[in-house]
Amino acid sequence: MLCNKAATINYWNENAKWFKLWIEHNHYHNRIIEVLTTFVQPGWKVLDIGAGNGVLSLPLCAIGCEVTALEPSQGMRKLLYDEAVRRGIDWIKVEDKKLEDIEPDHFKDYDLIIASNSLHLTGIGFHESLQKISENNPKNVFLVAEHCPEIRVKWLCDEYTLLFAQCHQTESSSVYHHIDEVFEHYSFKKEHALCYEEKIDIRAQLTFFDDHFWIKDSALVYMFWWKIK
Repeated sequence: MLCNKAATINYWNENAKWFKLWIEHNHYHNRIIEVLTTFVQPGWKVLDIGAGNGVLSLPLCAIGCEVTALEPSQGMRKLLYDEAVRRGIDWIKVEDKKLEDIEPDHFKDYDLIIASNSLHLTGIGFHESLQKISENNPKNVFLVAEHCPEIRVKWLCDEYTLLFAQCHQTESSSVYHHIDEVFEHYSFKKEHALCYEEKIDIRAQLTFFDDHFWIKDSALVYMFWWKIK
């Protein structure tokens, strides 16, 4: 149920404020950004599919890439614009389209296409999205996903070679300023007002330090990089 809900634009519009809290208080993307900024060259033309708040797009802009951020959620685009202003970046191109609604020619002539935890949320499905990307021959493709054992990631195009496949454990904790914020978020995720027993269960998961409530969590993140032959 949550997976279907998370595949909608409305979900991400409403979830944007919780995403902002989450991304401001953990280091989920640090290793991913390190890989990108190591392999990507200044001047590359980059497409970031499901760019969110620009957590990957903006560091690439900062090293001199020509970045198009594809983000259909208005709430997430607002976070991206705010972060771009904070960093003094005004040269990023942002599009509000879904991957499945884009014409194939849109992918032409990219040095790199990025998809970080986004392809499983598309309307055409994970493998169909990969195939749509590969058919337009970007020079490089970088994929991040948490569900690879189930998805069984494979590349569908013989023109590409897999440069590396890595996985790492990273923090993915949720962070809140006050207890009512915790309950509000869980009510949003569960799609109903919390009962007394649910609130007790949530309280049992909480820790408090650095003036915030935390629900500790981690994620196993897979990264794949393909290069055209």
